[in-house]
Amino acid sequence: MEPAHTLSAVKTIEDEVPAVTARPSRPRLLSHGRLLIAGLTLNVALAAGATAAAVGFHDQLERLSARAQQEAVINERHLESLKSLGAESRELKAGLVDVRTAVAAHAREEALFLKMLILKPSLDQTLARRIARSVLGECQLFGQDPNLVLAIMAIESDFNPNAVSSVGALGLMQVMPHWKKVLNLQELTEPEVSIRAGIQILGFYQQMYRDLELALTAYNRGPGPVDYALVKGTSSANGYAAKILATWAKLKALDSASRP
Repeated sequence: MEPAHTLSAVKTIEDEVPAVTARPSRPRLLSHGRLLIAGLTLNVALAAGATAAAVGFHDQLERLSARAQQEAVINERHLESLKSLGAESRELKAGLVDVRTAVAAHAREEALFLKMLILKPSLDQTLARRIARSVLGECQLFGQDPNLVLAIMAIESDFNPNAVSSVGALGLMQVMPHWKKVLNLQELTEPEVSIRAGIQILGFYQQMYRDLELALTAYNRGPGPVDYALVKGTSSANGYAAKILATWAKLKALDSASRP
């Protein structure tokens, strides 16, 4: 083949080659575009899904938070209710204690009232109840035995608030007038005044002698004869303490007899 023809043939082939090779490039570009679009679509979908999930999660958190707040309010109400019940329970217990104390005090007062009527059946009952109330209260205040106080009263005045002794002692407990100034007292013939004064004087002598018989003797005779007898080593007894102790034992026996 001649050179001219050879070049011509080569050129013809070269012209034909681009045409052949250029055709498959379009489908490749289209495939890349579709992949890019698909990728973007997937990203958008994922982003939308993530956003929706985030919104849903946030809503769920809000619901949980609202429920927690509601439960907290309910728990707070329950706690307040429990506190209220606790306060009511304490009040009821305190009320029951008060009632029991009142019942017990009334029972002790009634017992003193009956004991006085046993010792003196003719005693005015209104006066007897007044004495019982005062004796119980003053004995609780000063730590004395009500039976002992009733015994002193029975021997000293026979429960007569207007009794006056030959030496000037006055009232239920036969208190000497000089004690009015010492104890800042008013009218010794008033049952409550006489009872309080007598109990205080008895307590004073009990602390002084540390012996009940000596204290009772001093209550009746005064501390002078008792002190003189102690110095001399003799007895100051005059039978008074023995009478008080005998009556006291009788009254305590009534308590024992009333127990089941």
